[in-house]
Amino acid sequence: MKFYGTVGVARKLMESYLRNRYQRVTINSCHKINGYFSKWDEVQHRAPQGSVLGPFLFLIYIDDLSKSVSDKASPILFADITSFIVANCDRDKFKLNTNEIFNERNKWFCCNLLMLNLTKLTFCIFQLKLIMKLICRYHLVIGKLVLLEV
Repeated sequence: MKFYGTVGVARKLMESYLRNRYQRVTINSCHKINGYFSKWDEVQHRAPQGSVLGPFLFLIYIDDLSKSVSDKASPILFADITSFIVANCDRDKFKLNTNEIFNERNKWFCCNLLMLNLTKLTFCIFQLKLIMKLICRYHLVIGKLVLLEV
């Protein structure tokens, strides 16, 4: 938080909000007697789920995600959905940049204790009809997984 200019009382308030927090899962708890509860567990690496500050803190947390690809793509972030627009007339550079972006983002997620949901990860290519034959079928690969083109 200090990096983003939060200092003094505001920083202490945020720290006290994030430290020593516990949460548990409740199922069918219309009445305390009939509900099922998990054990209380300390929140280690995130804001408490369902908190008012959660979305704001998430945006701060992923702030550098888009900055690291700005020379290769235009990132679009909305809540926890991330998209990258890659444009290049050179087919080989397009493929190289796109694969690099996906693999670099996967590493970024791992380093920041996040995971890409590879089952939901897709890509879409927009191109003119005149040059459709140039790119044809294109496969993006992260690790050993070939991504689905939609």
